[in-house]
Amino acid sequence: MIRAPSIQRRRAASGFYLYALALQACGDLEEVPRVELPVVVDPGGIERSTSDLGYEVMLTGARAMIENLAFTIAGEAHARSLRRHVSDLFVSSAYAHPGHFQGGDVTGEFRGRFQLNWLNADAPELGRATLLVGTYASANFTFIQATEDDGLAAEDPLLGHTAVLEGVATRDARAVVFTAIIDSPEGRELVGAPFEFEVRQSSTEQLGIRLLTLDPFEGDTLFDGVDFFALDEDADGSLRIDAQATSPELIDAYNQLRRTFQTHDHFSVDASQRK
Repeated sequence: MIRAPSIQRRRAASGFYLYALALQACGDLEEVPRVELPVVVDPGGIERSTSDLGYEVMLTGARAMIENLAFTIAGEAHARSLRRHVSDLFVSSAYAHPGHFQGGDVTGEFRGRFQLNWLNADAPELGRATLLVGTYASANFTFIQATEDDGLAAEDPLLGHTAVLEGVATRDARAVVFTAIIDSPEGRELVGAPFEFEVRQSSTEQLGIRLLTLDPFEGDTLFDGVDFFALDEDADGSLRIDAQATSPELIDAYNQLRRTFQTHDHFSVDASQRK
């Protein structure tokens, strides 16, 4: 677990302060209500799924490094003149297929570097996000690569990489145990992950970051297009997919998996009552 440094929290608070000043300048209201809600890693999106090639895939390990979550409200919050006053707070949302938000303004933040470990039952709270009261529709964040400063051991397979996915792919009574190591390009942002929630001053819910092995809107799986048996050329039941692959088939599989993993189809933020 990596918490956001206090200086980053001060910067986020400063951004919201500027936003509030701009709202006052527009005469919309005297004070902008804001709420702090806990952010956690939610394993609820990881489920056994069947790929387009007929493989039943179940993850046994799933970790990733991200930074700086931003939460966007539904619709256009204010005029362009307002955005010019707080341009450092707002970013545009991406256009997306049905089920994913297509536009809006950032009015919530959770800054810092975070390791997401979806299958760690004892994963602690990551920290607290600050959100202005409103109806939210999506979330954004940036993929990063883990460093020694993130508290990882020297032998940790996540070190120097963005994500490590481990699991078992089964078809026709045959199984392959696999490890996939993903490296995202520097500054690669994921935009438009679903986050449908109305934040009120009385809200006490926790915000859970989910990895979705199955896209709930279109039915695609995280491992569509990956032919595990064909890639396991020596048929030893073990497979590694990473950027160091040398065979054309493994290179294609790595690129396919990386593209899919980096889309908003397979992430969401879900609000739930704290346990």
